[in-house]
Amino acid sequence: MFTSRNIHFAILGIIIGAASGYMLAFYQVQASMPRKAAAAGSNLPQGHPNVNNDQLLAMFKEALQKNPNDITLMTRYANFLFDLGRYSEAVEWFKKVLVQQPTNLDVMTDLGTALYNAGQKEKAMATYQQILKVDPKHMATLHNVVIVRLEERDFPAAEETLKKMEEIDPKYEGLDPLKKRLAELRGK
Repeated sequence: MFTSRNIHFAILGIIIGAASGYMLAFYQVQASMPRKAAAAGSNLPQGHPNVNNDQLLAMFKEALQKNPNDITLMTRYANFLFDLGRYSEAVEWFKKVLVQQPTNLDVMTDLGTALYNAGQKEKAMATYQQILKVDPKHMATLHNVVIVRLEERDFPAAEETLKKMEEIDPKYEGLDPLKKRLAELRGK
């Protein structure tokens, strides 16, 4: 499930993880020096490195060369590529993770979402259906199925999936936004 909050946390985690080695060395040197006030309006400490997407991509590639089978690193890289809109590359990296963890339903869900965004809608839905055969109550997958159904304007199927989700977990935080989106689209 890709909410803006989750995407922001994922990006923040990637930035922090990729730049941690650099920052650790920088802060060790700076620890003995007196701190000056941070620039007005900035939430970052003085001397915080500015890291752009190209630098992060290079850091990921370097880290993956050193640890080519690190599942967490591979998954973060795939998610980072997804966040950049590089869906076809994300698909390939999610598939690499699934070679090592073929039953990871969360990564399979992410793969389905990347496939959908890469324009491979039939493969995306087939992936979602495969997940739901294993775990018919996998909320992230059900959530994404509703989004796909709404995109396709298949309101009865979206509503049916929403009902299943509500039966499984009536307190699921994604229900209300999905219901509102369904109501908005039906009204158009």
